[in-house]
Amino acid sequence: MATKIPFKAPHNYLGLLTKATHTETFDSIIDTMSSSKYKTFLTSDAPIYMKTQREFWKNAKLQTKDKTPLAITSSIKGISVTITPQTISEVFELDDLAGKTSFPNIEYQNDFI
Repeated sequence: MATKIPFKAPHNYLGLLTKATHTETFDSIIDTMSSSKYKTFLTSDAPIYMKTQREFWKNAKLQTKDKTPLAITSSIKGISVTITPQTISEVFELDDLAGKTSFPNIEYQNDFI
């Protein structure tokens, strides 16, 4: 019998981009998110296992070049793991590697005021 690996449920809720009859107010938001580049990110079913997550961060090291972060490397059960902006973009189909990497505070203020 396989051992069940516990995961922390609140971190594993899957985004449902479906319209219900009693939530017409949110239909435009659902349409926007369904057609956005973040759809795969929001709806991917990737459970987070707390023990694995703790082991990852316990062993994690930040790789930098000229004080610029390049990657996070770690190991889980002896398996090497490297996370880069490119791997995140590829896995979640974001296609955003040519985009901005920082934003001036004035842009935040203009968008959220």
